[in-house]
Amino acid sequence: MIDFNINPDISKAKSIDSKFYTENQYYNLSLDKIFKKSWQLTCHQSELIDTNVYPFTFLDNSISEPLIITKLNNTINCLSNVCTHRGHIIHDNKCNRKKMRCEYHGRTFELDGSIDKMPGFEGVKDFPSETDDLKKIPILEWNDFIFTSIQPEIKIDSILKDIGLRLKDFPFENITYSPEHSKIYNLDANWALYCENYLEGLHVPFVHKGLNSEIDIKSYKTQILDNGVLQYTDSKNSSAYAHYYWIFPNMMFNFYDWGLSINIVEPISFNKTRIKFLSFPIKSATNISNKINELHEVELEDEKVVLNVQRGVQSKFYKNGRYSANHEKGTHHFHRLICQYIK
Repeated sequence: MIDFNINPDISKAKSIDSKFYTENQYYNLSLDKIFKKSWQLTCHQSELIDTNVYPFTFLDNSISEPLIITKLNNTINCLSNVCTHRGHIIHDNKCNRKKMRCEYHGRTFELDGSIDKMPGFEGVKDFPSETDDLKKIPILEWNDFIFTSIQPEIKIDSILKDIGLRLKDFPFENITYSPEHSKIYNLDANWALYCENYLEGLHVPFVHKGLNSEIDIKSYKTQILDNGVLQYTDSKNSSAYAHYYWIFPNMMFNFYDWGLSINIVEPISFNKTRIKFLSFPIKSATNISNKINELHEVELEDEKVVLNVQRGVQSKFYKNGRYSANHEKGTHHFHRLICQYIK
């Protein structure tokens, strides 16, 4: 077992052991100790305009818990998507329903998860009971975004509050989810390596020539938050370029003048990761496709270096490294959070 202790003094600290990225036991430990306890972004209210039943999988290919969002009279519920009779999935696709019905034996449920009726159960004693209702899952609603957690222990309230206070003029009410401007990337690298790369700007002049020509790298700042990190920088003309919020363990909220880009980093195995790029442009914004293409170029540049780091951390000659005290505060904080929740 590796030593999950990172010195709180960044000037003395060494990074997390490379085995964390290369061995299945630590991947499984991350799922159990971190991801099961995390909040995950489920959807945006704009995705529920034409539907009141929204099935999804909590961290597909890792935790893989089938859940369902329902909307009734502006009340949002998150429920188990597993029928309480024989474990059949209730809904596979988004739809509008007054009641939910399992296609296997016809058991029906109200949109709040309570059982409605069940064919062929005449004479069954003590039926229905609370165990026949669908399990309710905690939700967190924030600026029309809906988060869920199957075991909520990692708190994100304070970082969401920080966003609201710092970016109080951001027009959350005027953004909408844009599927055509959203992408999914698959990366043959550990999820944590992708997050580490996001959490520092030290690499920007060396990896992102285009981005580096647009921003004032000297203005790049990192602020440590509870279970999160804020990075922000100005453009070359001294106007604010972007605010990058990372929410432990795997959500990235990137605020631009054209809208919001959210990255969700989903672990698949110790060396495979899925990254969802979700775009929420301001309704009045223009040239969105060009902005998304710029993000795509930066993403490919990031993926190239992350893939090379995944190759490198498998070397028998590498165990860990040191941090830049001025530029890698976010990465240091990330490693300490991993150790905090895994120990």
